[in-house]
Amino acid sequence: MGMKHQSALRAVLLASVLAFAPAAIAQTGERFLVAEVVNPNPQGDVLEVAAATGQFTRFLEAVEAAGYQETLRGEGPFTIFAPTDDAFARMDRREVNRLMDPRNREELLALLAYHVVPERVTTESMGGRSARLEASNGYRVTLDASDGLRINDQLVVMQDIEASNGVIQGINTVLAPPSLVASR
Repeated sequence: MGMKHQSALRAVLLASVLAFAPAAIAQTGERFLVAEVVNPNPQGDVLEVAAATGQFTRFLEAVEAAGYQETLRGEGPFTIFAPTDDAFARMDRREVNRLMDPRNREELLALLAYHVVPERVTTESMGGRSARLEASNGYRVTLDASDGLRINDQLVVMQDIEASNGVIQGINTVLAPPSLVASR
């Protein structure tokens, strides 16, 4: 099949998914955000799938700056509670620049690892329960699936994006690990 045909087929499939699948709607303090329904190839690893959605470019830049990509391309399984580009846009610009500075690589790595749970967590696997799970940086996160899926009271706006070595849960905030909060 030629590239034109693949692109046309992808557009038709995406249009049909968008027409029949309800968009995920999350309420934030200022406004409602509607996350686009995306259907990337689940055969890719979590980083490839995250890139294919087009919603996590800043997160992926941070993963690269921290040297975390080799780990996340590993066997897994991983659940990445990936902050969307909108989440990074709402962060203080000076703080983002400070974290992205190579001298602060360890702090950035700790921040990113707080967004990763080393197991496959889906809305279905949570089954309406709450749980405290250990993130990859050693601190615990609180998951609650009683009303949608939440991590530390933040709603997952792009749920259950499957990948070969895990799952991505898109969130509209950058989570702060307890150590970073305490040090401020």
